[in-house]
Amino acid sequence: MNMKKILSCAAAAALTASMMSVAVEATNWANASYSDGDPNTVKIIATSEDKVDFTATASAAAAKCRVVVGDLLDNPDAVKSASWTITYTIPEGTEAGNGVGGGTWFGCKNSTGYWISPDYDDAGNAYWANTEYSIEDTVKFLLPTEVLTAESELVFIDWSSHAAINNMTVSISNLKFFDADGNEIAQKAYAGAAEAPAAEEAPAADATTTSTATGNAAVASVVGVMAVAGAAAIAAKKRK
Repeated sequence: MNMKKILSCAAAAALTASMMSVAVEATNWANASYSDGDPNTVKIIATSEDKVDFTATASAAAAKCRVVVGDLLDNPDAVKSASWTITYTIPEGTEAGNGVGGGTWFGCKNSTGYWISPDYDDAGNAYWANTEYSIEDTVKFLLPTEVLTAESELVFIDWSSHAAINNMTVSISNLKFFDADGNEIAQKAYAGAAEAPAAEEAPAADATTTSTATGNAAVASVVGVMAVAGAAAIAAKKRK
């Protein structure tokens, strides 16, 4: 195999690796915040490219987590449906009441909504058997007037007003948008990652460590492919 063919194969492999690495979807939860212009509507606990965690600011209050569509999508008008997962993390021993539930104001209409019922013992008493419960919510845009814009707001709401809601953590994850043909719409990258340390503070690179930081996976895979190609090129050159 000559040098030209080796480099050609390496370039093709590098492109494939890069495409595979950036195919993973994420959601830009970085700017998730309160709704209604009122900081008392929600307490944001944490954000990442995978989910947003929040809770209510007071007992028996509704929690409203807001995000603007323009922070998530480049082409919001293409959205015809969406789905996401709601997870409640409930401390052991929390009273159950009638359960928890809510829905989402999705830019121009309400979502389907959801309800999570508690468990019951043999005597009929309600309790939470687990510390985590997940359920999916969805929305579909069926009318010509149901169109998202960059200014549209998505407001994820727990409207159960559970007495102990401020002790629970509500998480929204797996947010996916789909076009009229059911194809998933690509989202903007997460913008909340911490800044890299200054060059003089950065630790020496460990050749045995695989890069896992967002945005570095494609680079790491391409470098790996090119390194293998370089070794192959040297071997081929020695055989001549």
